[in-house]
Amino acid sequence: MLNMSGDDIKLLQTKLKDFGFYTGRLDGIFGQNLLVSVSNFQKEVNIKADGIVGNLTWNQLELYAKKVIDLNRPKFVEKESNRVKNDIPNKISYVGEGGLIIYNNLLSEDEYYKEETKKNTIWLHHTAGGSRPDWTIGGWEKDFQKDDSGNPKLDELGNPLPLKVATHFVIGRRSSSTDDTLWDGKILKAIDERYWAYHLGISKMSKKLNSESVSIEICNYGPLTFRSGKFFNYVNKVVKAEDVIELEKPFRGYKFWEKYTDNQIESLRKLIIYIQSVWNITIDKGIYNEEWFEYDEKWFSSGGLRSHTQVRTDKFDVFPQPELIKMLNSL
Repeated sequence: MLNMSGDDIKLLQTKLKDFGFYTGRLDGIFGQNLLVSVSNFQKEVNIKADGIVGNLTWNQLELYAKKVIDLNRPKFVEKESNRVKNDIPNKISYVGEGGLIIYNNLLSEDEYYKEETKKNTIWLHHTAGGSRPDWTIGGWEKDFQKDDSGNPKLDELGNPLPLKVATHFVIGRRSSSTDDTLWDGKILKAIDERYWAYHLGISKMSKKLNSESVSIEICNYGPLTFRSGKFFNYVNKVVKAEDVIELEKPFRGYKFWEKYTDNQIESLRKLIIYIQSVWNITIDKGIYNEEWFEYDEKWFSSGGLRSHTQVRTDKFDVFPQPELIKMLNSL
C-alpha cells in the first residue's frame, strides 16, 4: 500500500492519529510512517502486523474507537448525577474541577515550535470557520509557507515548509446550518502549552508576544450580513437566525455576528481558570466591556488576558458579545 493516496488514506491517518498511533501529516499519502503506525495498531489488537489495511483491520479500527470512548469516559463531573457523555472520537487528556474536559487532537511536531517558554498571557481568538474544532486543527496541518508568487517554500529535501500558525486550544460549537450539537463546547488541545506557534501573526507581531502566551480559538464565523431576509457569513453560507446576535453598537463595522454559544462560553471560562492556575497568570478583574476589545497600543505587552482585536485592526476575533463580557467579569 506504500505511496497510495486518497481520502481513504487520510481517514486512516486521522483515525490512527486520534488513537495515538500516528503523529505525521494528514496528507492522504500512505508513507513509511503510516505503515509503521498500522503495524503497531495491528500488534495492539492482536492481529497480523503486516501493515496491510484490509477488512479485518478496518473492523478493528471501528471496534477500537468504541473501546477508547469507554476507557476515557470519566465517571463523574461536578455532580455525581451528571454523567459525562463522550461521543467524539478524541481521547480525553485531562479532566479537571468543575467538569473541565480537554481532548487531544495534537498537531504534528513540525507544525509548532517545540521550545519551552514561560507563559504570562492568555489570548482569545475565534476561528472564522465552522463548528468542528478538529477540522480547524486539520486545516493547520495543510498550511505551508509561501513565497511572493504564492508557491510553497521547500526545505532541502523538497518538502513544503510548515507555516507554524496555530493555537493551543480550540473550542467547538453547535452547527449554525444543521441541528448537530456534538461538538458544542468540546475543548480540543492542538499544542502542549509548554510550546508555541504564531497565533497572532508572523510578520505583524513579535516572537515574544506569540511565544509567551497560551492561545484559545472559539469556533465561530464572526461578522454576518443580512440580505433577502437571511443572515450570511463571509463565505456566503446561511446562518440560522437563532445563532445570530445583534449588537447595540456595531463592532468593526458589523452589527450582526454569529453568537458564541452558552456551552462555548462556559467551556472558555473553565479553560481560562485552568490555564491561569497552571501558569500562575494574573488576570485583571471587572474591566471587561465593549471598549476592552478595541485596538490600542497599550496591549502590545505581555501579561493577563487579551483579545486578537486589541493588537490587530484587521482582525474580528473576538467580538464584544454581552454574554462573553459577563463571563469575563465573573472570573
